[in-house]
Amino acid sequence: MIKLILVRHGTTICNEGGALSGLTDSKLSGKGKLQAIKIAQYLKDENIDKIYTTPFSRTKETVKELAEIKNIQIEETNQLNEINFGDFEGLPFNAIKEKWPEEVEKMINKGFEYKYPNGESLVDTFTRVRSEVKKIISENDNSTVLICSHGGTIRNIISYLLCDDYKHHWNFRIDNGSITEIEVENNFAVINKLNHTSF
Repeated sequence: MIKLILVRHGTTICNEGGALSGLTDSKLSGKGKLQAIKIAQYLKDENIDKIYTTPFSRTKETVKELAEIKNIQIEETNQLNEINFGDFEGLPFNAIKEKWPEEVEKMINKGFEYKYPNGESLVDTFTRVRSEVKKIISENDNSTVLICSHGGTIRNIISYLLCDDYKHHWNFRIDNGSITEIEVENNFAVINKLNHTSF
């Protein structure tokens, strides 16, 4: 069995401003830094064997204190990145709607298959994340693995583990600074915690 602890990074400056930040290296806000401290305190007594993050400061900073407490070297992987918003990186949705209304129409009509200009579609992201999670599970049997990543990534992980289908992506609420725990044994996943933030 493998236990996955899925942590969404703390609130960032882009989050607070409503800007799309897939591959934008947005820093933790004051609120996000406080969430990181609370996450470290909440998980400090948890048995954790490995910690994975994406290469962005928001994920690394969120679990930096916890990694130091547990004396675990963080492993970075860009395969767990958020969706690449392409030309819309760093822009608030309202600005996109105003300047590129035809693209918003495409988003609505194509749904999961919509690919951001010079970026990814949700289907692309699901396929990428699924491949990496399969690898992590195969390499870490009988372990507890913490993954600090992004809201879309965590939705993709849950969707893959529960039904191997991206179509339930938006059925899961994943807030900044939240913790989701899933146990996987013989390809069967059980959610123990979902979007836990009450700590």
